[in-house]
Amino acid sequence: MIIIGICGGTASGKSTLSQELIKYLKTKNIKSDYLLLDNYYRDLKHLSLEERGLINFDNPESVDFELFYQHLKLLMIGEYVNTPTYSYKTHLRKNKTNLIGNNDVLIIDGLFILLKKNIRDFFDLTIFLNVDDSIRLERRIKRDVLERNRSEKEIRERFKKMIKPMHDKFIQPSKIHADIIIDNEVNYQKVFKEIEFRFNEIIQKNKEF
Repeated sequence: MIIIGICGGTASGKSTLSQELIKYLKTKNIKSDYLLLDNYYRDLKHLSLEERGLINFDNPESVDFELFYQHLKLLMIGEYVNTPTYSYKTHLRKNKTNLIGNNDVLIIDGLFILLKKNIRDFFDLTIFLNVDDSIRLERRIKRDVLERNRSEKEIRERFKKMIKPMHDKFIQPSKIHADIIIDNEVNYQKVFKEIEFRFNEIIQKNKEF
């Protein structure tokens, strides 16, 4: 199984690129799974909704990296895994899980996937979406007002006080670990050609061992 990591700040286009890549792989008859790091936010059911709303989810400490690591280990040896799902509205894990495993490619999307070496070691190819703060903020406002029942004022305040400081401290520096860095607008066809080239390199290396 080949593992591709797609990293970048909030609203940088990680999920969009992931879904476009899944479609592209399907045209090549390559089976793929999608794993979202956001689904590994720690379970906060012991806190009230108001208390959960104050948590800084842009701090990597909010992620259960131990569970994420254990699931990646199982997937690497061909096991199926029931992965958690998460509600952005309630800040809680859902009862539903997603069963994934035994595919040709695993695409992993997350803010912090390049932060820890033990996680980076799983990846065959990593992409960092390097998008300007102003673009990401406007995208975040559009998305969260529509999908997550947030007000524009709340989003702007959170971006200024939590999101940007954590991005500058943790996410942006992690781009040095990416194989491919894409600035602002994504040329999907160019990315797919690069990925296909990397695939062939990886497959050739595997044949040599």
